[in-house]
Amino acid sequence: MNTEKLLNYIGQIDDDIIAEADVHSIKTKSAKRTWLRGISLTTVAAACLIVALPLMLKRLQAPEPVDFSALPKLSVNTEFGAMGFEGHLAFHIDELQNNNPWTENNNLTTLPVFNNPLEYDKSGEPVDGLSPEEMLAKAEEIANLFGLEITSLYTEPTPEQIEQITQKLEGASEEEIYQNTRVYRAIAECKGANIDVWKNGNIILWLRPETADLINEIGKLDVYDNFSVEFNFSYEIVNDIQYTTGFPLPKGYSFTYENTSREHAMEITEYLFSKYGAFTGIKTPEYNLFADYTYSAVLTRLQTSVFENAGSLAERILNFNFTNIHFNASDAGGLGGIRYSKTDLSQKIGDYPIITAEEAKTLLLEKQYITTVPEELPDAEYIARVELVYRTSRRDSVFMPYYKFFVEMPTMQRENGLKTFGIFYVPAVKAEFLENTPIWDGSFN
Repeated sequence: MNTEKLLNYIGQIDDDIIAEADVHSIKTKSAKRTWLRGISLTTVAAACLIVALPLMLKRLQAPEPVDFSALPKLSVNTEFGAMGFEGHLAFHIDELQNNNPWTENNNLTTLPVFNNPLEYDKSGEPVDGLSPEEMLAKAEEIANLFGLEITSLYTEPTPEQIEQITQKLEGASEEEIYQNTRVYRAIAECKGANIDVWKNGNIILWLRPETADLINEIGKLDVYDNFSVEFNFSYEIVNDIQYTTGFPLPKGYSFTYENTSREHAMEITEYLFSKYGAFTGIKTPEYNLFADYTYSAVLTRLQTSVFENAGSLAERILNFNFTNIHFNASDAGGLGGIRYSKTDLSQKIGDYPIITAEEAKTLLLEKQYITTVPEELPDAEYIARVELVYRTSRRDSVFMPYYKFFVEMPTMQRENGLKTFGIFYVPAVKAEFLENTPIWDGSFN
């Protein structure tokens, strides 16, 4: 091996190894071992290379294969419930933008899957959830947090109403009686505010003008994972139309759902997050802004939320889908409310291998999708965009990733030029880990 080639190899040796060799050289020199002076650079380099080669070879070795055999198979939810079809109106697909951290040019090979800790019945109500006593206790707890005086505390339905309903349904099935008498929330009526605690744990604090400043104490609710503070307390009439005013914002700020540009939505969301978002602990905020159009071509803001955009790509994807603070507009330009959501992901099933977006597109064209769009998938040329999301509806017993395709529906284009982009889902988890593969059979979910 000539000296030039050997020096090239030396350039690839870790700096830490060279530094370590240099330290040894210094120590040796201080011991007056003058015989080292006669050793050539080539010999020293060869010695360094001998030390470095095992480490270099270790790095070049392929990672050990992951054993996925213990992972249970997942059930794909093909039920959407009673609803209109999922789609968005826009003149161009580029208008339907959000800030999903996922991009097609990533190297993700696995993503985590979680059990939904709450089980819901066919009507969308939690099977278990909080008991009436727990809901009442939580309502009292929240009132005490804010120093609110409770004037009335009750459940819906009340025990008296349950008794009346039971008598009227005498002879009915147990299921019918249950559906009509189950307690679904507790209400604490307070001086200047109301508190709702729902069976699934969600909390809503309704503030009136005399207590509106409690919004500055929103951080007291950070012990709860899902809550809202709402300001739907006053109205104004303009041209015989009633508008909710919401919480007044400083001069120069106006926040409405209609005709709010992306630039203005960003400005107001940044302001609101800086003012009221500290309790979330978000250090690297990313703003999820999404809007589409009404049939009459009015731009309507659907999403103005913030999530943590730090950590690995998988962590940021989870934050985008499961943990965020959302700011609601009001009709008249004030703040309608603030909603914080942190989905319980404590029941992790495992990290599952996923397919690529290109593989998902192939499955989509093979009709292996689920959708609420009332038409068959058009030709491939109409596939406008894809992103990776987690479906998190109450009907999903597991939270798993899906590829979400935005597909232009040519038969649904409107006379004003608006295009309809229907939504089609393909499971992102590899098929061998699924109990059921969705195949479109000509019907619509």
